Amino acid sequence: MADKFPALGSIDKDLPVVEGSENYGGSDFLSREKELVGDEFKTEDDKKAFEESDDEFNDFKEQYPEVDYQNNVGSEESSAGQFAESTEQIYTQFEDGEEPRSIKDWRERRELEISERDKANAKKKESIIEEARQTVDDFYDNYNSKKEQNSKKVLEEQQAFLEKRDNFLKRGTFWDRADELINEAGELPIDEKRDRSRLEGLLAKLKGKDNVPAAGGY
Repeated sequence: MADKFPALGSIDKDLPVVEGSENYGGSDFLSREKELVGDEFKTEDDKKAFEESDDEFNDFKEQYPEVDYQNNVGSEESSAGQFAESTEQIYTQFEDGEEPRSIKDWRERRELEISERDKANAKKKESIIEEARQTVDDFYDNYNSKKEQNSKKVLEEQQAFLEKRDNFLKRGTFWDRADELINEAGELPIDEKRDRSRLEGLLAKLKGKDNVPAAGGY
């Protein structure tokens, strides 16, 4: 089986070497073609095509110049060095126990803002408490005032009722007062089926007589 399919290494050794092929890797495609075919297929348009290609390449170089990588690297390294130096200075200040000026300024502004906010909150709180206290005082003032007015009104009504009662009991006999109350009550409602005509007639006979039973009252 091995004699039918030789090793790949042996195939490479047996391949023919074309003259000038060792330099193909370093040249472009057109150069290699020119070396192989010579001037057999050369035309008048080849020069024009190469000139146009050169013009396009030059235009491209003008529009997109080469970047100076070394200078950019140098500037980046310089910026990085400055940042590292400033960072090291800040770190050294912290190690020495000294705060940077920017942090001190920030801390002072923050403390001032907190102080002003606390003062405003305390003032607002005091205003709310004072308003609530005034509301409670007004409520009790109104309550006490209304209570006093109601108590005074009840006492006046009570006094008027007692005077009216005493004056009523002083007039006439018991039957006279009963007849007066019935007359003040007025007529009975329409749906009232009781007949009080006999009672009214009896009271009319007893009215003005002091010697009848119960004329002196209770």
